[in-house]
Amino acid sequence: MDHHCPACGKEISRKKLSRSIVAAIAIDCPHCLQKIHLNIHRAEALLVLFNFSIIVVLAAFAYWFQSRDLVLAALGAALAGALALPLLERVVLRAWPRYVRHAPPDTDAIR
Repeated sequence: MDHHCPACGKEISRKKLSRSIVAAIAIDCPHCLQKIHLNIHRAEALLVLFNFSIIVVLAAFAYWFQSRDLVLAALGAALAGALALPLLERVVLRAWPRYVRHAPPDTDAIR
């Protein structure tokens, strides 16, 4: 992924531990102080939702059937999802811009 600021072009990937752990939708660039938004690709969102749904289904079946094998399968699905997301970012979404400029809300549409 391209972790450059769309306003000033500086690299802003993982400068703070809190930014790498908590994915905020809107942040301020530490260099130019412009407000920028996280740009989430549809493939990322689908991968996370698909992985979460598989984990929930496997965990529900493990509870229903009291199966340790299904618990291990749910943990394996969680590990596979944790591996798949960074792999998707580094292989498929190499040129995808992680951040986009903040667009102020359209106040005319509210009225």
